[in-house]
Amino acid sequence: MLPILATRDGAQEEAETLRVLFLAAHPDDETLGASALLGRLKDRMVAFLTDGAPHDSRFWPPHISSSRDTYACLRAEEAASALACAGIPRQRITFLGGVDQEAIHELPALLKFFLEVVSEFQPAAIITHPYEGGHPDHDTAALVANLTTRTSEQQGQRLPEILEMTSYHARNGSRVTGYFLPHATAGGEARTIDLTPEERACKARMLGCYVSQRQVISDFPLEPERVRVAPAYDFTAPPHEGSLWYETLGWPLTGAMWREIVARTLPQVSEVTCR
Repeated sequence: MLPILATRDGAQEEAETLRVLFLAAHPDDETLGASALLGRLKDRMVAFLTDGAPHDSRFWPPHISSSRDTYACLRAEEAASALACAGIPRQRITFLGGVDQEAIHELPALLKFFLEVVSEFQPAAIITHPYEGGHPDHDTAALVANLTTRTSEQQGQRLPEILEMTSYHARNGSRVTGYFLPHATAGGEARTIDLTPEERACKARMLGCYVSQRQVISDFPLEPERVRVAPAYDFTAPPHEGSLWYETLGWPLTGAMWREIVARTLPQVSEVTCR
């Protein structure tokens, strides 16, 4: 499926018929990582793991001074406007209900909701984040997608293929964007998706809709975009040596805490998905 999605040649007509579900941690992640595929595919849906609004207002943009609920609504409206640029209507957008930076604490509920979305939408592929330690919610999205395929297999259902778009991660103390962290079990080379001039202009318009995130996303390059088959992760082990990117930012959640929650919660998740 990956060669079909990552081409602009004669296989594009086949790609347009694929049903693809995008699982993004926050509004704007889908545009940063996969704007071209969002525009090229015809049968697609976007699910947001969180509402993009942390409880702690210290992590809000300086110009946001209202309630968390109001900030979350703003981010939802920005997402609707951005995705409309790619031809995606509001009825193909859903929010799973997580809180920014806290998704791992809500893993059983988020997985249950996402399984319902997958069961109803029946995608051939799910495109989501890699497990790279860039943001704890990105890592939780990768985990939710992975658990979804495990559950589908246990229940004898059709297995969607899990693909990944790039996010960001730490390397030598700096933030790396637009590239995947190398992984020993990666399913082949990542495919680079070169944007056409029209797609670059569309991506710029989409990013322009995320006014509240301007300071955060302004230094992300427009292209290229990359996609790969999801590797076989061990979510109880660190994604790489050294500090994770979000650890360098001094956030309350650390990688060790995230992994401890995963190890403690997985048995509960198994009970939820087997019912």
